[in-house]
Amino acid sequence: MVWLPLGLLGALALAALAAGTVLLLRLRVRDRDARSLRHEVRHLEEALLAEREAFESATMLADEVGSAGTAAAEALGSDSETGLLGEHYFQLAIEQRIAAARRQLQPVALLLLSLEGDGAGEAYRQQAAISFAGILRETLRESDTACRIGDNRFGVILEDTSEAGGVWAAERLRTALARKGDSLLRLAAGVAAYPTHALEGDEVLSRARRALDSARSSGSSRVEVASVD
Repeated sequence: MVWLPLGLLGALALAALAAGTVLLLRLRVRDRDARSLRHEVRHLEEALLAEREAFESATMLADEVGSAGTAAAEALGSDSETGLLGEHYFQLAIEQRIAAARRQLQPVALLLLSLEGDGAGEAYRQQAAISFAGILRETLRESDTACRIGDNRFGVILEDTSEAGGVWAAERLRTALARKGDSLLRLAAGVAAYPTHALEGDEVLSRARRALDSARSSGSSRVEVASVD
Protein backbone atom coordinates (compact mmCIF):
# COMPACT_ATOMS: atom_id res chain seq x y z
CA MET A 1 0.00 0.00 0.00
CA VAL A 2 1.22 3.45 -0.96
CA TRP A 3 0.84 6.14 1.64
CA LEU A 4 0.34 9.67 0.36
CA PRO A 5 1.00 12.76 2.33
CA LEU A 6 -2.02 14.41 3.83
CA GLY A 7 -1.39 17.59 1.84
CA LEU A 8 -1.43 15.70 -1.42
CA LEU A 9 -4.60 13.87 -0.45
CA GLY A 10 -6.23 17.18 0.34
CA ALA A 11 -5.15 18.58 -2.99
CA LEU A 12 -6.51 15.56 -4.83
CA ALA A 13 -9.79 15.81 -2.91
CA LEU A 14 -10.11 19.45 -3.76
CA ALA A 15 -9.36 18.71 -7.43
CA ALA A 16 -11.99 15.96 -7.50
CA LEU A 17 -14.50 18.25 -5.85
CA ALA A 18 -13.72 21.00 -8.32
CA ALA A 19 -14.07 18.61 -11.27
CA GLY A 20 -17.38 17.38 -9.91
CA THR A 21 -18.59 20.90 -9.43
CA VAL A 22 -17.63 21.83 -12.99
CA LEU A 23 -19.39 18.75 -14.34
CA LEU A 24 -22.47 19.55 -12.29
CA LEU A 25 -22.45 23.13 -13.54
CA ARG A 26 -22.13 21.95 -17.14
CA LEU A 27 -25.04 19.58 -16.69
CA ARG A 28 -27.12 22.36 -15.17
CA VAL A 29 -26.19 24.69 -18.01
CA ARG A 30 -27.14 22.07 -20.57
CA ASP A 31 -30.38 21.40 -18.76
CA ARG A 32 -31.11 25.14 -18.60
CA ASP A 33 -30.26 25.52 -22.30
CA ALA A 34 -32.56 22.65 -23.16
CA ARG A 35 -35.39 24.19 -21.15
CA SER A 36 -34.72 27.56 -22.76
CA LEU A 37 -34.75 25.99 -26.21
CA ARG A 38 -38.01 24.19 -25.50
CA HIS A 39 -39.48 27.45 -24.23
CA GLU A 40 -38.39 29.30 -27.38
CA VAL A 41 -39.81 26.57 -29.62
CA ARG A 42 -43.10 26.66 -27.73
CA HIS A 43 -43.18 30.46 -27.93
CA LEU A 44 -42.50 30.31 -31.69
CA GLU A 45 -45.26 27.74 -32.18
CA GLU A 46 -47.70 29.96 -30.27
CA ALA A 47 -46.69 32.98 -32.34
CA LEU A 48 -47.14 31.08 -35.60
CA LEU A 49 -50.54 29.86 -34.44
CA ALA A 50 -51.58 33.41 -33.51
CA GLU A 51 -50.44 34.72 -36.91
CA ARG A 52 -52.36 31.96 -38.68
CA GLU A 53 -55.51 32.74 -36.73
CA ALA A 54 -55.08 36.45 -37.46
CA PHE A 55 -54.61 35.75 -41.18
CA GLU A 56 -57.70 33.54 -41.28
CA SER A 57 -59.72 36.20 -39.44
CA ALA A 58 -58.53 38.91 -41.84
CA THR A 59 -59.42 36.72 -44.82
CA MET A 60 -62.90 36.09 -43.44
CA LEU A 61 -63.35 39.82 -42.76
CA ALA A 62 -62.28 40.70 -46.30
CA ASP A 63 -64.77 38.22 -47.71
CA GLU A 64 -67.51 39.65 -45.52
CA VAL A 65 -66.66 43.22 -46.55
CA GLY A 66 -66.65 42.22 -50.20
CA SER A 67 -70.01 40.51 -49.84
CA ALA A 68 -71.39 43.50 -47.98
CA GLY A 69 -70.18 45.84 -50.74
CA THR A 70 -71.85 43.69 -53.39
CA ALA A 71 -75.05 43.52 -51.36
CA ALA A 72 -75.02 47.29 -50.90
CA ALA A 73 -74.61 47.82 -54.63
CA GLU A 74 -77.46 45.43 -55.34
CA ALA A 75 -79.63 47.19 -52.76
CA LEU A 76 -79.08 50.48 -54.58
CA GLY A 77 -80.49 48.86 -57.70
CA SER A 78 -79.15 48.17 -61.17
CA ASP A 79 -80.72 48.83 -64.54
CA SER A 80 -82.50 45.72 -65.81
CA GLU A 81 -81.83 46.55 -69.48
CA THR A 82 -78.14 47.43 -69.43
CA GLY A 83 -76.99 45.81 -66.19
CA LEU A 84 -75.37 49.10 -65.12
CA LEU A 85 -75.94 50.64 -61.71
CA GLY A 86 -78.37 53.51 -61.43
CA GLU A 87 -78.43 57.22 -60.71
CA HIS A 88 -78.61 56.94 -56.92
CA TYR A 89 -75.45 54.86 -56.82
CA PHE A 90 -73.79 57.28 -59.25
CA GLN A 91 -74.40 60.25 -56.97
CA LEU A 92 -73.10 58.40 -53.92
CA ALA A 93 -70.06 57.19 -55.83
CA ILE A 94 -69.15 60.75 -56.87
CA GLU A 95 -68.85 61.84 -53.24
CA GLN A 96 -66.92 58.71 -52.30
CA ARG A 97 -64.43 58.93 -55.18
CA ILE A 98 -63.77 62.63 -54.68
CA ALA A 99 -63.29 62.16 -50.93
CA ALA A 100 -60.74 59.41 -51.65
CA ALA A 101 -59.05 61.57 -54.30
CA ARG A 102 -58.77 64.43 -51.81
CA ARG A 103 -56.89 62.19 -49.36
CA GLN A 104 -54.63 60.76 -52.07
CA LEU A 105 -54.09 64.07 -53.88
CA GLN A 106 -55.39 62.65 -57.16
CA PRO A 107 -57.76 64.08 -59.80
CA VAL A 108 -61.15 62.64 -60.73
CA ALA A 109 -62.93 63.21 -64.04
CA LEU A 110 -66.69 63.08 -64.43
CA LEU A 111 -68.46 62.40 -67.74
CA LEU A 112 -72.15 62.92 -68.43
CA LEU A 113 -73.21 61.29 -71.69
CA SER A 114 -76.44 61.55 -73.68
CA LEU A 115 -77.46 59.49 -76.69
CA GLU A 116 -79.15 61.85 -79.11
CA GLY A 117 -81.32 60.60 -81.98
CA ASP A 118 -83.83 61.97 -84.51
CA GLY A 119 -87.12 60.20 -85.04
CA ALA A 120 -86.16 57.07 -83.08
CA GLY A 121 -88.89 55.02 -81.43
CA GLU A 122 -88.92 53.71 -77.87
CA ALA A 123 -87.81 50.20 -78.81
CA TYR A 124 -84.94 51.62 -80.84
CA ARG A 125 -83.81 53.85 -77.97
CA GLN A 126 -83.84 50.91 -75.55
CA GLN A 127 -81.70 48.85 -77.89
CA ALA A 128 -79.37 51.80 -78.39
CA ALA A 129 -78.93 52.11 -74.60
CA ILE A 130 -78.10 48.40 -74.32
CA SER A 131 -75.61 48.66 -77.17
CA PHE A 132 -73.95 51.74 -75.68
CA ALA A 133 -73.63 50.01 -72.30
CA GLY A 134 -71.55 47.40 -74.14
CA ILE A 135 -69.37 50.16 -75.58
CA LEU A 136 -68.81 51.53 -72.08
CA ARG A 137 -67.67 48.14 -70.82
CA GLU A 138 -65.33 47.62 -73.76
CA THR A 139 -63.81 51.11 -73.67
CA LEU A 140 -63.46 52.02 -70.00
CA ARG A 141 -61.05 50.64 -67.42
CA GLU A 142 -62.12 48.21 -64.72
CA SER A 143 -61.49 50.90 -62.09
CA ASP A 144 -63.93 53.31 -63.79
CA THR A 145 -67.58 53.54 -62.75
CA ALA A 146 -70.32 53.65 -65.38
CA CYS A 147 -74.01 54.09 -64.52
CA ARG A 148 -77.26 54.63 -66.36
CA ILE A 149 -78.80 57.82 -65.01
CA GLY A 150 -81.70 58.23 -67.42
CA ASP A 151 -83.40 56.67 -70.43
CA ASN A 152 -80.57 57.63 -72.74
CA ARG A 153 -78.15 59.21 -70.28
CA PHE A 154 -75.08 57.76 -68.63
CA GLY A 155 -72.63 58.92 -66.01
CA VAL A 156 -69.00 57.88 -65.78
CA ILE A 157 -66.47 58.45 -62.97
CA LEU A 158 -62.82 58.16 -63.95
CA GLU A 159 -60.47 57.72 -60.99
CA ASP A 160 -57.00 59.31 -61.03
CA THR A 161 -57.92 61.10 -64.28
CA SER A 162 -57.47 64.76 -65.13
CA GLU A 163 -59.66 66.97 -67.31
CA ALA A 164 -57.58 66.04 -70.38
CA GLY A 165 -57.96 62.34 -69.58
CA GLY A 166 -61.72 62.80 -69.27
CA VAL A 167 -61.92 64.48 -72.67
CA TRP A 168 -59.85 61.69 -74.21
CA ALA A 169 -62.15 59.03 -72.72
CA ALA A 170 -65.26 60.86 -73.96
CA GLU A 171 -63.78 61.14 -77.46
CA ARG A 172 -63.02 57.42 -77.47
CA LEU A 173 -66.64 56.68 -76.58
CA ARG A 174 -67.89 59.06 -79.26
CA THR A 175 -65.63 57.43 -81.86
CA ALA A 176 -66.69 53.92 -80.80
CA LEU A 177 -70.35 54.87 -81.20
CA ALA A 178 -69.69 56.37 -84.64
CA ARG A 179 -68.04 53.14 -85.75
CA LYS A 180 -71.34 51.36 -85.19
CA GLY A 181 -72.47 53.12 -88.35
CA ASP A 182 -75.81 54.24 -86.94
CA SER A 183 -76.60 57.61 -88.49
CA LEU A 184 -79.59 58.11 -86.17
CA LEU A 185 -77.41 58.32 -83.07
CA ARG A 186 -74.90 60.88 -81.87
CA LEU A 187 -73.22 61.32 -78.52
CA ALA A 188 -73.23 64.53 -76.50
CA ALA A 189 -70.78 64.59 -73.59
CA GLY A 190 -70.08 67.00 -70.75
CA VAL A 191 -66.76 66.77 -68.89
CA ALA A 192 -65.83 68.22 -65.50
CA ALA A 193 -63.00 67.33 -63.16
CA TYR A 194 -61.91 67.58 -59.52
CA PRO A 195 -60.07 69.75 -58.54
CA THR A 196 -59.85 71.69 -61.83
CA HIS A 197 -63.48 72.80 -61.98
CA ALA A 198 -64.70 72.37 -58.39
CA LEU A 199 -63.69 70.93 -55.02
CA GLU A 200 -67.02 69.39 -54.01
CA GLY A 201 -68.80 66.50 -55.65
CA ASP A 202 -72.15 68.23 -56.16
CA GLU A 203 -70.46 71.21 -57.80
CA VAL A 204 -68.41 69.00 -60.13
CA LEU A 205 -71.64 67.27 -61.13
CA SER A 206 -73.41 70.58 -61.66
CA ARG A 207 -70.65 71.82 -63.96
CA ALA A 208 -70.69 68.58 -65.91
CA ARG A 209 -74.46 69.01 -66.41
CA ARG A 210 -74.00 72.50 -67.78
CA ALA A 211 -71.31 71.23 -70.13
CA LEU A 212 -73.63 68.45 -71.31
CA ASP A 213 -76.45 70.93 -71.94
CA SER A 214 -74.07 72.99 -74.07
CA ALA A 215 -73.02 69.91 -76.05
CA ARG A 216 -76.63 68.87 -76.64
CA SER A 217 -77.66 72.33 -77.77
CA SER A 218 -75.11 72.18 -80.58
CA GLY A 219 -77.20 69.52 -82.31
CA SER A 220 -74.14 67.48 -83.23
CA SER A 221 -71.97 64.76 -81.77
CA ARG A 222 -69.83 66.84 -79.43
CA VAL A 223 -67.69 66.77 -76.26
CA GLU A 224 -67.94 69.91 -74.15
CA VAL A 225 -65.66 70.74 -71.21
CA ALA A 226 -66.91 72.65 -68.17
CA SER A 227 -65.77 76.23 -67.87
CA VAL A 228 -63.30 77.35 -65.21
CA ASP A 229 -64.39 80.43 -63.25
